Amino acid sequence: MKALMLSYLKKQTEPSEELSNATASVLKRLNIPPMPSPSSINNNSQTKCKLLDWYGSGEIVAEGRWSSNDPTAMVHHIPIGPHAIRVWVDVAKKPNTYLWRPTSEMTCIEEALGSTVAWPSDKVNEMKSSSPED
Repeated sequence: MKALMLSYLKKQTEPSEELSNATASVLKRLNIPPMPSPSSINNNSQTKCKLLDWYGSGEIVAEGRWSSNDPTAMVHHIPIGPHAIRVWVDVAKKPNTYLWRPTSEMTCIEEALGSTVAWPSDKVNEMKSSSPED
């Protein structure tokens, strides 16, 4: 009886070839073309910006790159909404500053390095690019 149970349990944990074939068959039948990314993702914006503290002191808490001000743009599966900008965080000037919209993974600027965050639009300043004529 023990051998029979072990044999049964082993079969239950093995991947089902039937299931993987069925999944492949369904995907092939649907023939859905790949969707292009939204234009706000494709623009590869290099517009650098400074993030000011959102609670009012005016201090620069981070530097990053502007990504989108489209209210439907997503940051970690949540739309940024009106009066917000999605930005990439590149440099943490004040690493312990709390995020305007924390997530379960990120609560402060330091944890957001290399990721996008939503930030109030009135607290994002475009950095002037230095050109040789200046």
